[in-house]
Amino acid sequence: MEDRLLTRDGKLLMSYLLINSIPVGYMNVVPLVYLAEIGYNPSIIGFIYAASALANTAGLIPFGYLADRYGRKWFVVIGSLIPFFSFAIFGLTLNPAWLIFAGALGGIGFAGGFAFAIVNPAFIPLVANSTSARKRTTFFGITQGVWTLALSIGAVLSVLPSTIEYIFHQGSMAAHSESYFLMAGMMVVSIVPLLLYEETRVPGKDTGIIPDMLPYVAKRRLDWVRIRLPVTSWGRIMRFSVVFALTGIGLGVLVQLLPTWFALRFGVSEDEVGLWIGLANAASIIAIPLIPRLVRRRGVLVSSAISGISATVFLAVMPFAGTFEGAAGLFVVRSVLEAMGWAMLLSYTMGVVEEGERATTTAIAFTAWGVGATVGTFVGGELLGAGLLYLPFVIGVVAYVAASASLPVLFSKSKPPEEV
Repeated sequence: MEDRLLTRDGKLLMSYLLINSIPVGYMNVVPLVYLAEIGYNPSIIGFIYAASALANTAGLIPFGYLADRYGRKWFVVIGSLIPFFSFAIFGLTLNPAWLIFAGALGGIGFAGGFAFAIVNPAFIPLVANSTSARKRTTFFGITQGVWTLALSIGAVLSVLPSTIEYIFHQGSMAAHSESYFLMAGMMVVSIVPLLLYEETRVPGKDTGIIPDMLPYVAKRRLDWVRIRLPVTSWGRIMRFSVVFALTGIGLGVLVQLLPTWFALRFGVSEDEVGLWIGLANAASIIAIPLIPRLVRRRGVLVSSAISGISATVFLAVMPFAGTFEGAAGLFVVRSVLEAMGWAMLLSYTMGVVEEGERATTTAIAFTAWGVGATVGTFVGGELLGAGLLYLPFVIGVVAYVAASASLPVLFSKSKPPEEV
């Protein structure tokens, strides 16, 4: 691996991520506010986004294993096309059952449904493989920056429905529908850089069996033991699962439904919410140059924990803000710190497990995250539906603090190669 921060493959992956994540940023703001405006109970909105997390959880492990065994690029391509159908459903109907199905299918919410269950276990190892170990944490910081930039663009595009209404003299429902179709088209365009990406296969732990011959070898030898998941990092994976599950609970119960909380607490429109969410995501980009400096001083593990706990402090103060602008401003600061912590955590995760097990590790850890996000989003929606606007912050803050504080405890003896 050449020791450059941005290789050709890295640039292609970042181009894909930028285009692909803009619609995700849009769908993480507009439906959450619009559905509340037209009378949807927040618990139903929570269920739509909880279905996304649940479907994501169900598919992660098998697709992570398959990506490690058969290559990762085409899993990312296929998974990236599925949200086209989800967004089209949002554009065609307001029927709750169909919207729940669309949420489960993919592209809705931070979990991303079944589509992201195919994409994430394959994409994160591709990112790790696109630079050297010495530059990996910085590159994950860039990845986080590109992702948050795309989310910010998508959030700011929340003005799209009102713009369509004004220019084309259409009703709100039609304007929202057309905006969802535009997002669907963008998901298709996003795969173009992936088609130019040239994947270098790195096999997993040697099992002595060629993957394409597995069915025949199994029949001939009945050697089922040798075709089990070839994972040697089970202990670390289980510890990562604890951290990711707690993070998922915090995100699901609170951050995922924050646009709805803003609308209920302050009565703001999707345009206002989208602008501040976009600002929060864009501000996270300033974390990129700070990450390598912090890592050099404290190490990636401790730095991730410090950033995560600091971010949670600002999150905890939000309910006490008397104005929307005050609460949103606190969320902006929180987003910068959280972006730093999450980028470092992903880099650390990829650094302390075997290269050939990275997709499997990602899948299992994100399965735990998805379980937490599913439960959290469902609970958060029910609490908001019952008018309990402060309790989600209590649960979310406790979960986030527990996740960050547990990192140095669970991984004190595990160092990534660049720190050995």
